[in-house]
Amino acid sequence: MLRGMKKPAPSLRERKKTRTRHHLIEAARRLFLKKGFEGTTVDEIAQAADVSQRTFFRYFPTKEAVVFSQHDDRIERLRTLLRRSDVPVGYAAVRQAVLEFAAWYAAGREELLDEYRIVMSSPLLVARDVELDTEYEAAIAEALGDADGAEPVTRRRARLVAGALFGTIRATLQEWFAGGCTDDLLSLGSEGLTLVDRGLAHLDEPSPRA
Repeated sequence: MLRGMKKPAPSLRERKKTRTRHHLIEAARRLFLKKGFEGTTVDEIAQAADVSQRTFFRYFPTKEAVVFSQHDDRIERLRTLLRRSDVPVGYAAVRQAVLEFAAWYAAGREELLDEYRIVMSSPLLVARDVELDTEYEAAIAEALGDADGAEPVTRRRARLVAGALFGTIRATLQEWFAGGCTDDLLSLGSEGLTLVDRGLAHLDEPSPRA
């Protein structure tokens, strides 16, 4: 979009669709917290949102999709931060982007804690959560050089570092959620990344050729 141009206001139809989607998400969240994920049916969610089951499936293909309804927005947010970092591409840029993401992510702590409790109550959702996490790790790896056309050593190192970073992120989030999301996530993240930094002090130096 050209700079200075305002995004068109959503139409009445678009606003209605947004409200319906929000009502479905909220109805599902309340039921999942009360009855559990497995104990809640699509029909119950639709009734609680005052829509038909058919309408539910126009917005979400499965119950599981409602739980992870924010995933696409979150992963796109991270990718945007990775692309627009104020420092040159490399480990420092990725570190900055991750911490900026943490600050944004933590702003929704109440919603996130509910989501965490729902996910942890279901082995199916836990498995899906782990699967979706690979998208975050892949985005970090890509920013570090894991892209088509890059040298094999660069791609391998990018994937290894991304794995180390995301392992730290996951451990940090587990601690944050265990504490009821009351701690400062940005401080926890900075502490964890500092430990990683010590082992990656020379990461932005040229790679040795394979």
